Amino acid sequence: MSNKNILGINLFLEIKKICKKYKKIKTCQILELYRNSKKYYIIKKMSCWQHMILKKKIKNVFLDSIKIIYKQNLENKQNFLINKEKTVGLNKEEKKKLWKINKLIFKKYK
Repeated sequence: MSNKNILGINLFLEIKKICKKYKKIKTCQILELYRNSKKYYIIKKMSCWQHMILKKKIKNVFLDSIKIIYKQNLENKQNFLINKEKTVGLNKEEKKKLWKINKLIFKKYK
């Protein structure tokens, strides 16, 4: 189970890495980086999207969205491992991984 199960996450992580490296990069510069790729049209469409979020709330809405994606990813991994346990069983590493995921979910979201 990996991040590829979350639609668009790889592109998001790429752009996040670019933004982290170039702190003051603008949308048009990001678009230019992707000009000759399939991702260009996705980014272009997203850059014109009217999200209707108040400017003072954008950061909080964005961070809340990231937390939700992270939680969903953890729950997907948890469900995958639980289903695997029921069908074929888990090895020692997978059991440790499930335990860590359970602890994270319980700590952060309960």
